[in-house]
Amino acid sequence: MKIRKFYINRIHIAFQGPEVERISYPIIQIKADRAYIFIFQDESTEKFIKQYHLIEKQLKESNIEVVQKGVNIHNYIEIIQNISKIIKSEREENPNTEIFINLSVGTKLTAIAAMDACRFWDCIPYYVIAEHYISELEVTKNTIALSSGKMEIFQPPIFKLNKPKPNIIEALKIIAVKEGGIHKKEFRKKLLAKNLLKIQKKYDDPKDPNKLSAEYMAMNHQYLKPLQDEWEYIHVSDARRNQKITLTELGEEAVQIFKYLS
Repeated sequence: MKIRKFYINRIHIAFQGPEVERISYPIIQIKADRAYIFIFQDESTEKFIKQYHLIEKQLKESNIEVVQKGVNIHNYIEIIQNISKIIKSEREENPNTEIFINLSVGTKLTAIAAMDACRFWDCIPYYVIAEHYISELEVTKNTIALSSGKMEIFQPPIFKLNKPKPNIIEALKIIAVKEGGIHKKEFRKKLLAKNLLKIQKKYDDPKDPNKLSAEYMAMNHQYLKPLQDEWEYIHVSDARRNQKITLTELGEEAVQIFKYLS
């Protein structure tokens, strides 16, 4: 009988900036299997590409695979979506994957998005403190890195972020598919089709009016009430018949954040 081997993959995510050792040092030190480096891209150039190539060289010399990714590091939604895609892909390939995210280089927005990703999807954040830093006045055209000397890896505490349950996110995505909202009747049917609606009593006759009433009650209790009252992701019209469910601005943002990973 063959025993399946369970091995842990160590994956690192970092954002490129005017640094080298603050990115490469922890990846090598923790013995990563693969590193994803995000490069800031604008319309005309890739910033800090020189630093990226130095990091790539160091990591490859340590037999670490390097994957370059482009991202707008001033767009929170784009950042967290790209992080979530990596997490999803890596964990689908190997559920025993540890994902580390470097918070110390990039923009304030990349650090916020990265920390949120750690809270949402159980990743490990870390911050690298350098021994020496240079001031803005000392920066020249030939400056490669803003820090040097001994590097210390600090892991900040992770406080759990309140996140909707996967079934709530799936229900939210059903509403989002139809531009302009979805009627309650259609929403109920789609929840049933995806086996997302739980009804305690079993009905032998599918046309039993009590079954329909139970489905609507379950939909209201399990999805519409939490989506509207707890999360403020939806608005339900006041119409007496044929009520329509639409996303709020907060709901639209949540759909984007959890687009690839619940």
